[in-house]
Amino acid sequence: MDKKIKKYSSLVILLMCFTFISATFQTRKNILIIGDSISIGYTPFIQKKFIGINIEHNPGNGGSTFKGVQNIEKWLGEREWDVVMFNFGLHDMVYKDTLNRYDLKNGKIAVSLEDYRKNLQIIVNKLKETTAHIVFITTTTVPENAAGRMVESPLLYNNIAKEVMNRNEIDILDLYETSLRVHPLNSYPNNVHYTEKGSELLAQPIISKLKSIINEL
Repeated sequence: MDKKIKKYSSLVILLMCFTFISATFQTRKNILIIGDSISIGYTPFIQKKFIGINIEHNPGNGGSTFKGVQNIEKWLGEREWDVVMFNFGLHDMVYKDTLNRYDLKNGKIAVSLEDYRKNLQIIVNKLKETTAHIVFITTTTVPENAAGRMVESPLLYNNIAKEVMNRNEIDILDLYETSLRVHPLNSYPNNVHYTEKGSELLAQPIISKLKSIINEL
């Protein structure tokens, strides 16, 4: 009799564990971050803050909006995302010569402002087909003497992005303003990229934003 009771108890425990694991899997939040090397830098700090939540970055560098248009369906895949945070800009505003070298003087702009606007709308249209909460993250600052990019470009591209996002009622997180404070002491000379500490600081407003979104899901 005791053996039967123990066997039954073990079965009940196994069923409870299975139910718990299944429920956890089904209710687990899924967050996708799409962006360039700046977002690749801050994503690990976001992942560390949300244990038990699946946070992924698109494979590799998101590049320009032209690349985004070509790959957005593949990046979204079949998963049902709860939140998608995305950014394009630094690779759109870069000037390159015929040998693909960064060159403001002799190079050609990768993506014009008008094409940037059109491409963002195509990407937004695809994102709006999902049920995810969508957040656009503005492009970070470009310092003086940065190769292939102009200091004023982030504001120009961010203004276009904000117009597109506001027209489509897409949430905006202004990381540009944060980058103005973070970049001077936490970046590499004449470079748009950040040190590890800089990436950690950039992650903070994104973490705060995600917390508020997740609490409402």
